Amino acid sequence: MLQEGLFVTPIIMVHSNTGVENPETSALAIDELKKMKAYAIARGIDLDVRVGKPTLNSAFPARVIGGRGLPSFPDNGSSCSTDWKVAVNTRLVKQAFKALGNSPDLKAPVIMTGVRQSESGVRDRRIATRGEVAEGLWTNDHGHLRASPILDWSTDDVWEYLGLCSAGVYDSYSDFSDVMQIYRSAGGSSCVVVADMKLAQRSTGCSARTGCWTCVKMKNDKSMESMIETEPERYGYMRPLSAVRDFISLTQYDWSRRQFVGRTIDENGTLAIQADTYSPNMLMELLGYCLTAQIESGVQIIDYQSLVAIDARWSLYGFHPPFSALKLFFQIEDEGLRMHPPKLARFPKTDVPRLGRLFVGAQWSEQGGPLHGLRNVAREMHAESCGLEMKVLTSGNIVIDDEADDGVDVDLEGATDFVEFFGREMVGKYCNATSSDWTHGYMTYLTYGTISVSKGKSRQVDEILRRTQWRQENGLHGQVDIEALKSRLDSQACAAPHFEAPELEVA
Repeated sequence: MLQEGLFVTPIIMVHSNTGVENPETSALAIDELKKMKAYAIARGIDLDVRVGKPTLNSAFPARVIGGRGLPSFPDNGSSCSTDWKVAVNTRLVKQAFKALGNSPDLKAPVIMTGVRQSESGVRDRRIATRGEVAEGLWTNDHGHLRASPILDWSTDDVWEYLGLCSAGVYDSYSDFSDVMQIYRSAGGSSCVVVADMKLAQRSTGCSARTGCWTCVKMKNDKSMESMIETEPERYGYMRPLSAVRDFISLTQYDWSRRQFVGRTIDENGTLAIQADTYSPNMLMELLGYCLTAQIESGVQIIDYQSLVAIDARWSLYGFHPPFSALKLFFQIEDEGLRMHPPKLARFPKTDVPRLGRLFVGAQWSEQGGPLHGLRNVAREMHAESCGLEMKVLTSGNIVIDDEADDGVDVDLEGATDFVEFFGREMVGKYCNATSSDWTHGYMTYLTYGTISVSKGKSRQVDEILRRTQWRQENGLHGQVDIEALKSRLDSQACAAPHFEAPELEVA
């Protein structure tokens, strides 16, 4: 169209980097986007490439290792793709729409996707529900224009087109040789169309799919395994990542690696004692395995911002003594400690263990009176000189207003400075099991301005802190012994199983 002198509307390309993609696929995506941008500049096409990533708290390190939730196992109903892909791309699209709204001469924007039929039964049903068509435009439930140009393409059609681009039959921003290389290695066979084709010469199919190296939706990551086995010199660096993924998958039903002290209290003031998210020991294991894999593979998994997010959450919920995550980080980075996942057989699927209920009453959320929770008397004494502002919560508790208008929880620069300049000192002073207040780590991060409370969340954080402090006073913090916990139950489930908490395994 440009060659014919016609106007070409601006194009915006959005891409979500989950942070845990197969590193080869992640690098490939960035390289192809760069090629796309260079192609557009050379031809005068108005192309805006936008790359986003999941929020800190929804990303793998803070969510799973921080103890917020379990990985997206096949049968636990959670979908990481919603937080890591859909939500990110939706946010980028909204930002793009807002920017385009300032251009009155442009027509309504159209979102184009590469969705195809016959990829899965679930996807086909969603396509039918949305009323998608391959030819022309269609409108979604919100009245927005959409285009699905390869909706009716088969896998062979896709690879034939890429092969024709590679052969120069079609003008394209890329020859897709790197794409073919990765799919060839991941599938253990040649792609449908080879890079040096002149016409549609076919060989065996290339249906391999690559995704996140942390994905446990399937029992095995066959694509990564094939890449490592096919070309160990090129892809062998990913073995540590594969080992961590396999460990997570194999231990899905190892209930001794779960936290049994819940957080939801019923109307009778009792707490369910049953397998829930990962236990503190399991979280420590995962952090050690990932930090070791990070060093041995050269692939960044946990940056300073994520490390502080993990450490602060462990303190907030009383999983470990203050600054325990930093302590392990320094042991691995400075002292040469290495932690590798043990080689295990897959634990068979069994029902979720429910041990019984524990009476906690109202004290669970009323711990300590006015000087507990988010209160920080030492800071409040200097409130006027330091410019601190106080606020009264709807619960009646008075706290320092540490809320951030932009909802940021961990400041990236602040996290780096804290770990580098104060981390070792804090570990030496406060990281011990006999610490009188395990929430001290979280409060310290607030004091230093390294973390902030999301807008409107002060009361929630205040209640969590009070509950954690109550748990510590009542021996329900940290790695709670299952047998000791069972002896304290007010009501027991029938045939409550026996468990032993796992010991950390260091290789």
